[in-house]
Amino acid sequence: MALALQGIRILDLSRIWAGPYGTKLLADMGADIIKVESINRMDTTRGALRPPPGSGNYPEGEPGEDPWNRNGWFNSLHMGKYGITIDLGTQKGKELFSHLVAISDAVIENFSLGVLARLGFDYETLRSLRPDIIVISMPAFGNKGPWKGFVQYGIGQEQLAGMADMTGYLDEDAPMKSGINHGDPITGSHAAGALLASLLYRRRTGKGVFVDLSQLDSSISLIGDSILGFEMTGRNPERRGNRHSYMAPHGIYRCIGEDEWVAIAVGSDAEWQKLCEVIQKPELGQDPRFADMLNRWKHQNELDPILEIWAKDKSSYEIMDTLQNVGIAATPVESAEMIFDDPHYQERELMELVDHPSTGPHFMPGISWKMSKTPGAFRWPTPRLGEHNEEIFSELIGLKDEELDQLEAEGVIGKVPTQAE
Repeated sequence: MALALQGIRILDLSRIWAGPYGTKLLADMGADIIKVESINRMDTTRGALRPPPGSGNYPEGEPGEDPWNRNGWFNSLHMGKYGITIDLGTQKGKELFSHLVAISDAVIENFSLGVLARLGFDYETLRSLRPDIIVISMPAFGNKGPWKGFVQYGIGQEQLAGMADMTGYLDEDAPMKSGINHGDPITGSHAAGALLASLLYRRRTGKGVFVDLSQLDSSISLIGDSILGFEMTGRNPERRGNRHSYMAPHGIYRCIGEDEWVAIAVGSDAEWQKLCEVIQKPELGQDPRFADMLNRWKHQNELDPILEIWAKDKSSYEIMDTLQNVGIAATPVESAEMIFDDPHYQERELMELVDHPSTGPHFMPGISWKMSKTPGAFRWPTPRLGEHNEEIFSELIGLKDEELDQLEAEGVIGKVPTQAE
């Protein structure tokens, strides 16, 4: 069965998480993503060349003889992509890349501002190679503005985008970063969407597109309600831990198991009445402190201990089943181990078994949407460094074996990082 984006070819120069996540979404839908690295400069998420045993997310904690092909973070982001190496700092490397641009639909990069231009491939140069090329440029702060030349990573996105200012324990001063850097995956999602929109625009007009995609802008888009709230009231959002801005009860409560917790959110007065029946305290439904949503919100310090006592001798799944059966949102706080064991995730094929030549078979997060006519697919495992050099350079460009051997001898292409040779 043909995949939705079959026939679309994208040159992927992006690194780390934001760009690779965006191209992973496109690869899942069938686009031919050609991941471009260099034996002198691999993607950072491939990890250290000689990591100590037991470090990082390597199979069984062992880096092995080729750790750059075994890193779990990298391998979870690049399934179904082609992997090639080109040293863009050499003339022959520039020529190889130019040939690929001429036969590709798009180029995506998240270098610091100006890096690709200094390599000789600014937008005008790319357009000269293919007039209708689509270019997604996603430096941290975008291509214009006073901060455009600054460097940052995910933790900086959360701080500058205002997310960390509202994240933290109730009544404590210090901001706290989230468990993940939200700016990266949301920017990657925006990049995938922008590329699809650009393809539609090109279909209508025959013209290419340059997309200036700031990772900071993407991050700020997540807190639109808080920005609007400040505009209307002049107040910054308060740190409130697991509490909500108006729902109550709303929190995480300890259960009977070791480090076992359940999340409960009551969104209406009717749900509150049902909860009172479930916990066998119907009188609370008439208590003036808790009679309506506003009063419950004001008296959370008195309300939360009641739920803590009720939950402490029950399992999180027992509570979820009991409350969900009466229409109250409640879910266990699941660990990675619990996700693997959860029958709901198993039935939806959230985890798919992928057999990688350098790691062996391991479960990877599956495709998160189910298209009825063109379902996504993992077509092959994440490429090892330079794995598809011969296939791409011979089939797409027409290079002979002796030419490939010469390029490898000169270090323009290769399969082993230079520092590891």
